[in-house]
Amino acid sequence: MKNCKNPLRRWLALVLCLLAPAAIAELSLQQAVERALAQNPALQVFPLRLQAVAGRRQSADLSPAYTVELEAENLAGSSELSGTDNAEYTLSIGSIIELGDKRAARVALADTRYALTNAEREAAAVDLVAQVTQRFVSVLSLQQLVSLAENAHALAQRTAAIVTERSNRGAAPEADQLRAEADLAQAELRLQNLRSELEAGKLALAILWGDDQPRFATVSGDLFNITEAPSFNTLFEQVADSPILEILAAEQRMAAADLELIRSQSSADVGWRLGVRRDQASGDSSLTAGISVPLFSGRRNRGNLDAAYAEQKQQAYRRDNAELRLRARLFAAWQTYRQSRASVEALRTTILPALESAQKQTRQAYEQGRYRYTDWVAAQREYLDGRRNLITAATTALHNQALIEQLTAAPLSPGVTNGH
Repeated sequence: MKNCKNPLRRWLALVLCLLAPAAIAELSLQQAVERALAQNPALQVFPLRLQAVAGRRQSADLSPAYTVELEAENLAGSSELSGTDNAEYTLSIGSIIELGDKRAARVALADTRYALTNAEREAAAVDLVAQVTQRFVSVLSLQQLVSLAENAHALAQRTAAIVTERSNRGAAPEADQLRAEADLAQAELRLQNLRSELEAGKLALAILWGDDQPRFATVSGDLFNITEAPSFNTLFEQVADSPILEILAAEQRMAAADLELIRSQSSADVGWRLGVRRDQASGDSSLTAGISVPLFSGRRNRGNLDAAYAEQKQQAYRRDNAELRLRARLFAAWQTYRQSRASVEALRTTILPALESAQKQTRQAYEQGRYRYTDWVAAQREYLDGRRNLITAATTALHNQALIEQLTAAPLSPGVTNGH
C-alpha cells in the first residue's frame, strides 16, 4: 500500500490514523484494525499468492526451450548393416519460433492475474476493516447496554426499597412489594445476560486478529457521535473505487488478456532443427536442417477462441449487474443510516428528556400516594426503553456507516473513531 493516491489506500490509512492511543485497559478502533490487518490469517495468504503469480509471470516470459537430439540409423541390422560400422549418427539442436506474439500475450495474462490478486487482497482488507468495525460497534453498544442495565438494576433496588418502606407503613399493598422484588430479580437476570453477551462480543472481536481470548477490558469510542451523511449521489460517485468493482474490472482485463493469448495460438509456431550427420562407413560428415509447421492450427483453435470471446462478453455484463446490486445495497444502507441518525437526534433532544421528566414526576406522585405502583413502573420502563432505543438506533447507524464505507472504500465520517 505504498501508493497513497489510491482512494482505497487513503481510506485505510485514515482509519489507522484517526485515534490517539487509548489506555492500556481500553481498546480503540485504531488498535483493533491494526491488529486485524497485521495478524488475521485470511490476509496472510495474499503475499504467498502474489509470490506464486509472480513466479508464473517469470515462467511466462521465458523464450521457447532448446532441445538436443541424437539420432542413430543403420544400427544393429542384418548382413552389411550388422554392428555399428555402417551406422549414421546425427546430432542436432532445435527449438521453435513463436509467432503471433504468444510470449507477450502470456506475460500480459500473468500481469492481469497479478493485478486481480492484488485487487482481491485490498478487497479482503476492506472487508476485514468493515468486519472489525461492525464487531467493535457491537461491543461498544453492549457496553452501553450493560451500563444501562446496571442503572436499571440500581433503580430497581431503590424502587424496591421505597415500596417496601411504604408497604411497612401500610401506605402500599403487599402486592406492590412482591412486584418490586420480582422486577429487581428480572433486572438482575437482564444484567447477567448482557454481561455474558458482552464477553462473547469481545471474544468475537479478538478472534479477528487470532487471539483465543480478549486481552482488553473495554473498548473506547463515542457511540452517539453520528454526523450527517452526504447525498446519495456523492456517495455513489465513489463507487468507482469500490473493491468489488475493481475485482470485476481486473477480471475483465484478465478475460481480454486470455482472449489475446488464445488468438495468438491461432498462429502456428515454426519448429526448426540444425545438426551434424556422420557416416561411420565413409567417415564423412554433413550438415542437416529442417523446419516443421503444424497445419490448420487456426481452424483447430476456433472453438477456444469463441469460448474466450464469450467469456469476455460475460464479464462486462457481470460488472454492470454488480454495479446495479451495489447501488441498491448502498442506497438501503444510506437510507437506514439517515433514518437511524434522525432517531438518535429525536431521542436525545426531545423524547428522552420528556420521558426522564415524566419518570421523576411519577415517582414523586407515587411517594405522595397520588399514583399507583404500576404507573410509576410504567414510567420507569418507558424511560429505560427510550434509552435502549437510543443505543439501538446509534448502533444501527454505525453498522450501516461501516457498510457504506465498505462499499465505497472511503470514510463517511469519523464516527466511533473519535474515541475518548
